[in-house]
Amino acid sequence: MSDRIIPVPGQPGRTIPRSRLSPVIPPLVAIIACVAWACIVVTVSRIPGPAPQSVLPVFILMIVTLAVAGAATPLPLITGAVPVRRQRQAMLVAVAASIPFVAALLVNPDRWAGGPAPLLADRVPIFGWFFDGIMSALPLAADTPAYNLVFSAFGALGFYLECVLVATLLYAALRLIVTRSPGIREEGHLDEDG
Repeated sequence: MSDRIIPVPGQPGRTIPRSRLSPVIPPLVAIIACVAWACIVVTVSRIPGPAPQSVLPVFILMIVTLAVAGAATPLPLITGAVPVRRQRQAMLVAVAASIPFVAALLVNPDRWAGGPAPLLADRVPIFGWFFDGIMSALPLAADTPAYNLVFSAFGALGFYLECVLVATLLYAALRLIVTRSPGIREEGHLDEDG
């Protein structure tokens, strides 16, 4: 496996080796975060229903991890097209653009005891309908630990996919702007050189 070499801005002659596996790392981190969150919810709550308040810090950490991994996954779209500093700025904008999805994940309809099973479409607006279809096809009874585990994992995975979609659209627009405005690319090379 050959490594790509990336120049270090402001330090001529110094390079950072970059592995071909670098694009695979953000999705793996997201999958690990989804599985860890789902397992923690089922382990801590042990009963059907929402997770207790004691796991709120873990939930916040999981949301931040998924938002950053979602913003980093499509980053190769602009790698080489814009300077590293602008890549970082674009990634921060992509993470900030995921705030409406965090709100949808957190603010959702309350569930009445004995009422219908919750919908992922309420928590994950873009991909929730797809995961709801999968949930209805699975032979799982609502309010069981297995159902809650799969529901939590699909909710986290859907949030990650929404973050990837927003970042992809943002990076594609940025790449389009850079290709139409060569001055931005030249400005970036001047910033990286000195």
